[in-house]
Parts: sequence; structure tokens; C-alpha cells
Amino acid sequence: MDTPQFQRLRSIKQTGFLEYVYPGATHNRFSHSLGVCYLAGKFIQELREHQPELSISDTDILCVQLAGLSHDLGHGPFSHTWERYIHMATLDKKVDTVWKHEIVSLNMLDYLIEDNKLLPQLKKFGIGSKEINLIKEFIKGSQPKDGSRAFLYQIVNNDDSGLDVDKWDYFLRDCHYLGLPCNFEYERLTQFAKVFMVDGKSQICFRDKVLESVYNIFRTRSNLHRLAYQHKVNLIIERMFFDAIFIVDGKCTGPTGEVLHFWEWSMDAAYSQGEALKKALERYCTLTDSVIFSCLKYASRPDVKKAADIVKAIEKRSSKSNGFYQHIGLKILPYFVSEADIEKGLCQLLPKANEWILSSFVSSGTVEINVEPVKSDDICVSVVPVHWGKGDKNPVESVHFYSKDSVFTYQSSNLSYVSAMLPESFQEMQIHVLCRRSDNYAFQVARWCFENYWDSSPMKKATNSLTNGCHL
Repeated sequence: MDTPQFQRLRSIKQTGFLEYVYPGATHNRFSHSLGVCYLAGKFIQELREHQPELSISDTDILCVQLAGLSHDLGHGPFSHTWERYIHMATLDKKVDTVWKHEIVSLNMLDYLIEDNKLLPQLKKFGIGSKEINLIKEFIKGSQPKDGSRAFLYQIVNNDDSGLDVDKWDYFLRDCHYLGLPCNFEYERLTQFAKVFMVDGKSQICFRDKVLESVYNIFRTRSNLHRLAYQHKVNLIIERMFFDAIFIVDGKCTGPTGEVLHFWEWSMDAAYSQGEALKKALERYCTLTDSVIFSCLKYASRPDVKKAADIVKAIEKRSSKSNGFYQHIGLKILPYFVSEADIEKGLCQLLPKANEWILSSFVSSGTVEINVEPVKSDDICVSVVPVHWGKGDKNPVESVHFYSKDSVFTYQSSNLSYVSAMLPESFQEMQIHVLCRRSDNYAFQVARWCFENYWDSSPMKKATNSLTNGCHL
């Protein structure tokens, strides 16, 4: 913990820009990492106490705790917002490589240990190179070679069901700081957790009596996305920061006086090798919320000043004509449509929309005839999937339960065991259309495109056919 690489997490907010909507959402990745470490320790200690036959050693417990402590070392500024920015920049550069913060976390763990000469101290507690590799596998959520030890891989990052202490902590922590209800108790889950051999490997199973509590965990995830993470103001501010970051990337200096290359340094921190990786991670450590925000807010060169204007518009968002982006509309669909396809369809309607709205405004005396027409660059789209953790599948079907007689999974056919009010669909696509201009004329033009695009016959037929009988 007491290393620069870990302390950096104090400067990475857990929920990105959500504090602009929920003022209490100022918690950081540092506190979350401590929470995951704590819950991981509690969980594995509970398993050892209830099932001594598992032969869980002190080293096993320490490895699981260290995995929980280290799992987010690779997060970039503003947490998942940075991941989305890197994804957008990668598409823009037509690069096929996928960037994930977990990859950087693994590299950062090695760098942290080497840079701070921690290996001799770790060896005193039974942590050598073999155990460090095991910790990294726990962080990745890998599938183990030894099926008898598979349950250890399901505590910090459960790739099988998605039910792990990482999610428990951020559900509880985010709900607390946002002031939202959280209807599950991790103590009850750990109390009724037990390891059984299922399909050739040891897996963490839960007593059938906590089935509804398990549902509440995944329901909490959906509620957080719907009520908070995908709040329209948060999406607007995030998009504005994306635009600003694209402007200044490679054109501003950081606290060391070195020009900051956001995308390049992030990619290098994941995929460089040897000495180049060490240098990349050293540079990556300089990228924090405050550094990026300062680069944007105080950008003064003519070619980057627009980034400062965007930040100013965010800080003065209650002023209607200051440049704060407008939310044009939300469409919810049960299937995926790419942002590029939607933007293309909307922009094809712009000439007619400009003509129609301009004629209406001029006849009413609202605007002059030489008003600036709305262009394709003024429209942007965010397609956001909202689900329970397993895409369109019911995540509870991936969780193993046990009763007095057997181990089993609940399938869709017997969901009524829990409630007759469970959803029939576990995923939706939220399509938010935004306008980069803040004037009323631009809003009306964009809104006209939005309404007519979704009413166009091909899209309407596709939507009707797929939503027929589907409950969202």
C-alpha cells in the first residue's frame, strides 16, 4: 500500500464524472481496493472455518487478499471513463488491439514490486514468484489448471458467474456515496457459501435459501446503471471530456514537463516489453484525474484552447447558451445498433431538418435567415448496454446453489421459485442522442432528426419485430 503506484489510486475517482450529478460520489479507487481486500479476506476465512477439508493455507489467504488489493492498479484517470476513451481512440486510429485496465494492473503489480524492492519482504510471508503469478491469475479471473483449487479463482474476479467481492464492494460503496438503496447483505452470502465439486472443478456454491439475495446483487448492478452511471447529465459531461481529451492528447505538458500522450502511454503500459514497459508504466503513473483535468482546463495554445472552453461550459452548465451539450433524446432497444450507424442515419436527415426548422423559425420571427445550419459534427450518439452482468442472459443461471440433497443451478423454467415478478429480459440498449450546440435552433433540428429517424420504416419495422412481446 505504501508505494507511489498504489497511492496513485487516491487520485482516481471510482465513478468518473458522476460527482457532477451525485455530489457525494467523490470516493476513489484506493478505498475500493482496500474494501475488496477486506471482503476477499473475510470470504476466504469463512470458507476455511466452515470447510477445513479444503486445506486453505495462510499463503492462500494472503494471495487472495493481495489480489483484491492490487486488482485496480491499472485504472486510468476517471476509471472506466478512461477505458471508454481509449476504446474510442483505438477505433479512431483503426487499431485492432483491445485495451483493458486489468492488463495494466498485472504489469503494474510487477513494476510496483520491482521498483520498491518488495520481493525480499514478500518472501518472509511465503510470497515468491509462483505466488505472484497466482495473484495475477486471481486478478485476471483465469480458469485454473488444477480443478481442485478453482474456488480460489472465484473470489476476487469470478469469470464463471460474475458473483465476486469486487462487485460486492463497489455496489455497496457506490450506493452508500450516491445515497441509493442497496438490498443485499454480503455477510449472509458468505455465511451460506460452500465449496463443492461441480463439472470437474471446485466451485463456490450458495445455499438455496439465499437465492433471492443473489438476485438482489445483480438487480443492484442494473439499478446503479439505470439511475446513476447512465444518467443523461453524466453521459453529456463524459462526452464533453472525451472531445476535450482528443483535442489535447499529445499537445500538453504534465507535471514533469514532458508532453503527455494519453492513448500511446496507455497502450504502451499494457503491451510494451522489458525496459520499455518500465518506462511506459512510469509515465502512466503520472496520469491521474487532477493532471488530466488541469491539462484540459488550462489549455491556452490556440490549437487546444477549445478544450478549456469545453471545461468552462461544464463548470457553467446552468447557463443555457454557454456551450453545454444538449440531451436530444433517449431510445431503448432490446438489440444492439452501432453508434456509427445511428449517427449516419441521423445526419442523412439533417438537410431536410435544417430546411424545415429554419422555415418554421423564420416565419415565426424566432431566428434570422442566416442562422448557422446544424452539421454532422454537431450530433453525437452514445449506445450504452444496461444488463445484469451477463449480457442478455440471466446471470443467476450461472451461479451454483446447494440444498440438503444436491447441488444445482436455477434455470429459466423454474424462476417462479423466487418470484413471479422477475423480468423476462435482462438487457437493454440505451441510445442517447446529444447535440454539441447549446442553442434552441440546433436542439429543434436535432430533435426533428431524432424523432423522424426512429419513425423511419426500416428501423420501426425492426424495432417492432424484436420488441413484440418483449418486456423491458
